[in-house]
Formats: sequence, structure tokens, C-alpha cells
Amino acid sequence: MPFTIDGSWVPSKPASENIKPVKVRLVKRGKSILTVILNLNKPEKELLDLASLLKKKLGSGGALKEETIEIQGDKVNEVLKLLKELGIKAS
Repeated sequence: MPFTIDGSWVPSKPASENIKPVKVRLVKRGKSILTVILNLNKPEKELLDLASLLKKKLGSGGALKEETIEIQGDKVNEVLKLLKELGIKAS
């Protein structure tokens, strides 16, 4: 609804602000199993710090590739729990 009760106009949000929800998925690449975290809308420095923190907490390897964090192994439940503790809503 573009108007408030007093009649003032409220502009709608631009399409560029459509924020996708953060997703945690299990992906199989060849013989490898990866936990992939998608749609993190953060600067590259924050993504690197988050990837580093997750790898340390989980005791696992991983990488940051094109704004996607990849963690080695089936760690979906652990990643969801850690993201929740950090205040990031994920599914």
C-alpha cells in the first residue's frame, strides 16, 4: 500500500533491494561432498572472515568462491547452528 493513513505517499522499495534469503545446501562434486552457503549479501572482507571462522569452528577446510562459502564435508546442521548464533537467518 503506497499511502499511509494520513494520506502521505510512501515510495515502494526499488527492485535492486530484493534480498534473497541465505541458503545452506549440500552439494556433491565428483567424489567430494561440500556444504555451500549461498546469498550472503556482505562485502568480500566480511565473507573471508566468516569463512575463516566457520572453518575453524568446524575443524574443516573450505573456500570462498564468487560470494559463496564452501565448507568441506556434510556440515549443514552445524553451519545452520553457527549462523544462527551469529545472528544470520538461514535455511
